[in-house]
Amino acid sequence: MVESFKIKKTMSKLSKLLITIVVVVIFIALFAIVAGISSDAGRHTPGIIGLILFAAVIGAVRAIWKSDDNDKEEKNDSDKGILQK
Repeated sequence: MVESFKIKKTMSKLSKLLITIVVVVIFIALFAIVAGISSDAGRHTPGIIGLILFAAVIGAVRAIWKSDDNDKEEKNDSDKGILQK
């Protein structure tokens, strides 16, 4: 009964999806700004700033969807405890 009142530490899939969509929209907006500024300066590519933004969005999405290893360890520990009793 106590376990039913525990708050989950992990995010639900819906919230992860919504946050991912927000991250992608922000990336598109920032990339458009960087591309616009670079084209005004006479260049044809966004350059290193565009690559940094692209790496940041990949890192953000990977961090959002990363599975929590602590939950897996806790489940394995609780299963072992039940078997030992």
